[in-house]
Amino acid sequence: MPDVTPSPALLDDATRRRALLGLTITYLLQFASMGLQLPFTALAMEHAGAGPAVIGAMWGARSLTGAIVPVFWGLLADRLGTGRPILIMALVAGAAVFFALGVMPTPTAAIVLFGLYGIFANPANSLVDGMVLTALAPDTGRYGRYRVFGTVGFGTATVVVSVLLDRGVLSAAPSTLFPLCGAFSLLACVAVIALVPPLPRPALTSLAQVGRALRQPTLLWLIGAGSVLWASHAGYVSFLSPLATRAGLPTTAVGFAVGAAIVCEAITMPLANEALRRVSAGRLMLLCAVVALLRWALLTQATTTLGFALLHGLHGISFGLFFVVIVGVIAARVPAELRQASQGLLSSLSLGVGGVVGGVVVGGILERGEPASLVWWSMAAVAAVAVVLLVPLASRFR
Repeated sequence: MPDVTPSPALLDDATRRRALLGLTITYLLQFASMGLQLPFTALAMEHAGAGPAVIGAMWGARSLTGAIVPVFWGLLADRLGTGRPILIMALVAGAAVFFALGVMPTPTAAIVLFGLYGIFANPANSLVDGMVLTALAPDTGRYGRYRVFGTVGFGTATVVVSVLLDRGVLSAAPSTLFPLCGAFSLLACVAVIALVPPLPRPALTSLAQVGRALRQPTLLWLIGAGSVLWASHAGYVSFLSPLATRAGLPTTAVGFAVGAAIVCEAITMPLANEALRRVSAGRLMLLCAVVALLRWALLTQATTTLGFALLHGLHGISFGLFFVVIVGVIAARVPAELRQASQGLLSSLSLGVGGVVGGVVVGGILERGEPASLVWWSMAAVAAVAVVLLVPLASRFR
């Protein structure tokens, strides 16, 4: 049984500053990798001859395995009293998967490798989130100010690569795009090793604590609503490039759309704490779900690059603001000993299960050759379910 480590509130200022610097750089680099993965995986696989069904199966495999394992990696991190060694493992695993995809982009290999990513690399983001919360404790309200650097890394990588692709400077081939994803993950790993200290905190000493903390009906209902809301984002997350093409828009529309989302996220995430002083967490999350519903419904009418980009700018609210608020709500309702497990549970259910459902729905629609508007209407219907689920919670979270 590991020793109980000092409270994170007792971290000295120098250690705290060094940790936050290292984690900020980690956010930038890891999310730069994701800024290539999410918008351009479909494009790279189409370049290799894969259809929407294969691409949907890839994301489904990644989401399915990602729905199962992050909570277990989180429990191990809580048991150890630090998430640093597991984070290093996750970043190395992510790099290995994308280097392998660069040389083996066949349908079977791609589905298997994405499944392995879900098992070994998917927990990286929730581990970084938990470590930032540990470094900030007890002032966790500043979380959004650091998480926004992930948004900056994501957006910068997406916009730059979309412009290079449109000008023919960069190839959409898997052998080009996927190794870039791996390189960013590997650099993020170097940043953790070089700059992030272990950040010791109280270790989990009994699994009975897990049941008591995570068996809160309201908390589970909230995470379930988050799963549904995330499912409505599948068209944006996994199929933005083919959807833009199907709507008759140029490749640059993808870059502008993600760029608009990044600008909005960069504004809303740091201001989340201020917004929570004026509006309850429950009502703020409900507002985010309503914005998602409007976003998808209005996209059915978007026929220009400008309209497409501006509507996707709402991602900063429908996902960015929602995510910062829900992370804070969960962190406030569980003890520090379960910080990684609770964030892993959020990743497992919301991003994992929600991603599986959304990816299967969108992939199936596109495989049948349906227009992009049908995808957006389907996503609007899913977001409407999230709105209904969040209504009874609007007054419970202050």
